[in-house]
Amino acid sequence: MKLCKVVAIFDELKLQAVEQALLRHGIEGFTIHPVSGRGRYFDSFNENRLIKHIQIEIYALEQDAPTIRNCIVDAAHSNTESEGLVSTVPINDLYWIHDKRSALEADFQCREL
Repeated sequence: MKLCKVVAIFDELKLQAVEQALLRHGIEGFTIHPVSGRGRYFDSFNENRLIKHIQIEIYALEQDAPTIRNCIVDAAHSNTESEGLVSTVPINDLYWIHDKRSALEADFQCREL
């Protein structure tokens, strides 16, 4: 079993659309963090020039990562600059703390992928 982590950073105003799209695709497990940063676009009205975004992390089977990535891109897209980015990162080991066991492929089955 090969796992990866899909990490996306996108406009905080798109959080609800991204969350709903993921849930419609059967992806129920994800972590959300508020983040600030700078990229091609920056906030020239703010003293620190940082943009507020959301970062979401999703652990998934490697073969499902492109579908999850596309789901996020479609939901977060607004055709404006500084929309964010999505990456996939390989995962070597993943253990559940609650029952002290290694993650299984069945733990990452999505309904509609």
